[in-house]
Amino acid sequence: MGVPPAEAVARHAEAAASVTGDAWVRYPGDPEYPYRRFVVDAHGGPWKIVDNRFVMGDAHGTVRFDHYAPDTPGGPSVDHWGTITVDYLMTGGPIAVVSGVRSDDVPANQRRATLTFYMSPQGHRFDRMGFSWGVVDARCQQMGTGPAPFSPASAGPSGRFLKGYTVRDAPLPIPSGEVSPPADPPGCTY
Repeated sequence: MGVPPAEAVARHAEAAASVTGDAWVRYPGDPEYPYRRFVVDAHGGPWKIVDNRFVMGDAHGTVRFDHYAPDTPGGPSVDHWGTITVDYLMTGGPIAVVSGVRSDDVPANQRRATLTFYMSPQGHRFDRMGFSWGVVDARCQQMGTGPAPFSPASAGPSGRFLKGYTVRDAPLPIPSGEVSPPADPPGCTY
């Protein structure tokens, strides 16, 4: 006798990976205006099986990001917010790779964003994260190809730390039986 559908959905939800949190980080590529804030709420997995074929992207959620900097050189710093709609999440221990599509005004071939989050066992003040623009060539990023978590958590412009990142690891959903590989990745337009 099979598992009832409601119970199967509940088991899948329990096994889903997630990364949540809110932290300021210091971006080493911008020593004059280093503050970046990332608020993440991502859940799910890297893939799903549809009609016996791997389909990349089985996650949902958002990442909001802020670059605290002046609009004009020498002016007062202000918040510059953007949003990423999450469609991919993979975890391994205290590390998560998150991918999604940016909704801010960037060229079409740079709309796919990839981020990495590291939850430090020493506490959230030692968390780290990386993002696929700035230090990394952001053109045509593919789902799941995140950079190393190069930015350390930091006190923000007000001098206080936020809560940091929590990575909830989950085993990869490995199917049994014959399953076709994923289709080739899409082009760089979204």
